[in-house]
Amino acid sequence: MIVRTFDGLQAMTPPASSWQTSGSSGASLDLYDYRHTYAEMFRTQPNVRICVEFFARNIADVAPQAFRRVSDTDRVRLADHDLTTWLNHPNPATTRYRLIEDLMMDWGIYQRAYWLKVRYIGTDGQDAIGLVRLPPEEMTVKGGLLPTSFCWTSNGREKEFAPSEIVHFAGYKLGISPLETLRRILAEEAAAGDHREGFWRNSARIEGVVTRPADKKRYTSDQAREWREGWQAAYAGGAGSGKTVLLQEGETFTASSFSAKESEYTAGGKLRREVCAAVYQIPQPFVGILEHATFSNIREQHKNLYQDCLGPTFEMLRQEFQRQLLVECEDQADIYIEFNIDKKLAGTPGERATSMQVSIGRPWRTVNEGRALDNLPRIDDPELDTVAPQQGGPSDATAHPGAPDPGETATAIAPVLHAARLRQQARLAKLPASERASAFFADLDRWNRELAADLTPIAGAEEADRLATATNQATLTHLLAAEAA
Repeated sequence: MIVRTFDGLQAMTPPASSWQTSGSSGASLDLYDYRHTYAEMFRTQPNVRICVEFFARNIADVAPQAFRRVSDTDRVRLADHDLTTWLNHPNPATTRYRLIEDLMMDWGIYQRAYWLKVRYIGTDGQDAIGLVRLPPEEMTVKGGLLPTSFCWTSNGREKEFAPSEIVHFAGYKLGISPLETLRRILAEEAAAGDHREGFWRNSARIEGVVTRPADKKRYTSDQAREWREGWQAAYAGGAGSGKTVLLQEGETFTASSFSAKESEYTAGGKLRREVCAAVYQIPQPFVGILEHATFSNIREQHKNLYQDCLGPTFEMLRQEFQRQLLVECEDQADIYIEFNIDKKLAGTPGERATSMQVSIGRPWRTVNEGRALDNLPRIDDPELDTVAPQQGGPSDATAHPGAPDPGETATAIAPVLHAARLRQQARLAKLPASERASAFFADLDRWNRELAADLTPIAGAEEADRLATATNQATLTHLLAAEAA
C-alpha cells in the first residue's frame, strides 16, 4: 500500500492559464479557433456558466448515504461507514459539498474528472483515504479504455499514478466535452458580443457612410485623412454622445447597419441559452427562460429535474463510488450507496405532513417530537411520548360514549364545506384560469384557518384542522389539474 500525506501535493501547483495572464476580454475570443481551451469557453460564455453551475450545485446539494441490505424488505443506514466518512471529509482543505461541486464542474466542462486517493493512517490507527481533485486539463490517460496509468503534468513536471490510486470519471470515448458540441453556437454568441461591444463603444450610434456630390473636387489623401480623423475625434466613442453632426456643403449621411431588431439579438440570445440548457438537459425555467412558466408546470419540472435530468448522473456517481471507493473499505458486505433525493422532493412541511398522515391514516408524531421541531423543551409526561390514537374512528366512539354520532357529524359538516367552496369560487372567479392555482396556494394558510374555525364547533379543534387541511389540499390539487389540462 502506498502511504502519502497531503503536503506532498503542494509542490505541483497548476500554472496560470493563458487567459489568466493575457488580460484579454471575453468578447475577443474567436471560439471557432479550436486551440481555445474549454476553461476559456466556460469563463467567457454566461450561458455555459449558468448551466454548468446549476448542474454542479444541485448535485452537490444532495448527500450520499451508505446502507446495508439486511433483507429484501429491510435496510440499515450506516452513518459512520468508511465510504461516507471519506466523502464527507475528503481532505483538510475541502468539504464534501465542494468536492462534489468541483467534480460536477469538471464533468460539465470536460465530461471527465479525476480524484487522487491519498492514503494515510487515521486518528483511530486504521488505514484511511483522502480525496483530492486533479485538474482534468493536466491529466493524460494511458492505456485507452482500460487505463494502465494516469499522468499528471504540471509546471513541466510529470507524475504518474497507478489506476488504483485515481478515482476516474469519464464519459463516452474517455470524455467528449459538451462545449465541443456547443462550440459553433458559442462562437455565434461571442460574435454577437463583439458586435454589441463595438456598438456601445461607438456610443450606440448607427453606422453609416458620408458621401459628397460628384461635381465636388475630390479630396487628396491628406485631406481625406484629416477629415476622417476630425470626424472620429468629434463623434466617435463617448466623446460624440449627444452631439449634432455638422456636414459640409453637399455631404449626406447614409445609414449602413442593421438595427438590433433586424439582427434578432434578443431572439438569438434566447435561442442560444435554450440550446445550452438542452445540451445539459436542464428544464428551461431553471436557467431563467420563463415565457411559458406557470406554478403547476414548474412544480412538475422540479420533479423532472431530479428524476430524468439529474437522476442518471446520481446513478453514475453511485456506481463509480461503489466500483472505485467501496473496494477500498474493509466492510463491503451488502453495502450500497444512495443519494438522498427524497429530501429535495419532499415539498413544503405542510404538504409532507398531509401526505404522511394520509398514507398512515393516523397521527404519526408525539407531542414532544412536535415541540422539538419548534425548538421547545420536552415535557416529562409519558402520554406526551406516545403517538395519539386514530381520531374519528370506531375506537373513539367506544372510548367516549358521549361522543357525537359520525353520521350526524358528517351531515352537519356538509353545509359548512359547501359554504367554504362558494366563498373560494367567488374569490377565484375574479382571476384568470391560469392564475387561480397560484393564488389559492398563496392564501392556503388563510383558507385553512377560516374553514377550521367554522368546523371547530361541530368536530372539535383537532379534527377541524385535519378536515380543513385535507379539503383545501384537494381543492388545490383540482385547480392544478385543471390548469395543466
